[in-house]
Amino acid sequence: MNDHHQDQRLTDLDITHVGATTLEVLSDNGPITQVQLATLVHVQAQSIGRVLERLEFKGLVSRTRDALDSRSIRTRITARGRTLLHRIDQLANPPAESSALSDQILRNQLIAVIKRLEATPA
Repeated sequence: MNDHHQDQRLTDLDITHVGATTLEVLSDNGPITQVQLATLVHVQAQSIGRVLERLEFKGLVSRTRDALDSRSIRTRITARGRTLLHRIDQLANPPAESSALSDQILRNQLIAVIKRLEATPA
């Protein structure tokens, strides 16, 4: 899927590219600090803070104080965030059947065009 098409689908899901990347990183790495998350997402800590605020407001992530170090806050993806991430993955990687179906539809359309051309007098 090209970048523009992917960005439009993310917009339709009400999430930005960096928001989707953040959910993916949290899914892969478990509860981590904001600084660790910013490093993995390749953005500034201040920028990831704003992203996290939006994601937390939507219920896609949760932030809690670290039990061992109360100065540290750990961020984790929620069940709702995992559901959205799954939808994003499905958009990026559609099942093979839908691709095969598209191929069959295209094939049928091409056959119809060829038959019309054969039936047209020269």
